[in-house]
Amino acid sequence: MDADITHVLLVGGTGRFGGRLASALLARPGIHLHVLVRPGTRSDALVSLAEHGVTLVSGTLDDMRSLDSALEGVDAVVSAVSGPPEVQVEGQLRLLDSARRHGVIRFIPSDYSLDYTDADAGDAFMDAHRRVADAVVKSGVPYTFVLCGAFMETALSPQAQVFDFERGVVSYWGTGDEPFDVTAMTDAARWVAEVVVAPHAAGRRLEFVGDVATVNGVAALYEALTGQRLRRLCRGSVEDLRRQLVRARPEGVSVQVSSAQLSLLSQLAGKGRLHEPANAEYPRLRPMTLRDFLEARWRVSASARATLPLAPPP
Repeated sequence: MDADITHVLLVGGTGRFGGRLASALLARPGIHLHVLVRPGTRSDALVSLAEHGVTLVSGTLDDMRSLDSALEGVDAVVSAVSGPPEVQVEGQLRLLDSARRHGVIRFIPSDYSLDYTDADAGDAFMDAHRRVADAVVKSGVPYTFVLCGAFMETALSPQAQVFDFERGVVSYWGTGDEPFDVTAMTDAARWVAEVVVAPHAAGRRLEFVGDVATVNGVAALYEALTGQRLRRLCRGSVEDLRRQLVRARPEGVSVQVSSAQLSLLSQLAGKGRLHEPANAEYPRLRPMTLRDFLEARWRVSASARATLPLAPPP
């Protein structure tokens, strides 16, 4: 571990993924974790963090004075923010500016997504990531970018508008055999906690993949695990999906929901797949597979698991 990195500031640490990042960073020996908290925020999660020795610092991404205060004595910044451009882009750029002025030696922006450098990936979701990444590189602040495809927790939920297991429906475009990369949030968080202190990770874009799947493969595995048949709904061709993705977002749809959809749908349209996973650089971290994830979700018994067939390969 790089001995110079001991104090890490986590921004967005009270969110769904941010909470997992906080746990992973707390588990790393030698790290003292700071978490940026909006003034007036009160929750059981914050009480738990404080009880584990986390330093809670008050501040917001739109208040440079509070960011400067939060970054005093900090060696590295890990961002897990999400939201509209004023948060995802402008907010992170203010955080980056403060990190530069305070001499931070590692900055990890809120990526954890598909490959937004894909030249064919031109939507606003990708563009927000690109703008931040370009600014990070130009700033001179040592950085690491971490990409992990789509989160299993959102890709396999109705939020992404492909799998709706509660209603027994799975939607697809093309053949249903188009591959996509997914990673469990906990595994993505563990990788981030490793790379933030790794000297060889500085100045790199690292891809991590928990599993590679297809819509048909996930559906078949679900049916084998539960004994419940899913109704397949074809929404059109891959070209139809690509046309849908370039249209403007419907008014009233939140950025979080759109991001969950785009992380999966863009890959199904052939955009943003990860092609150079760095999993082998961290062999002790064995990520959860889709089979693991679905088994845990539906609490399949050990005896039942032993008799299940393998899921079809993607």
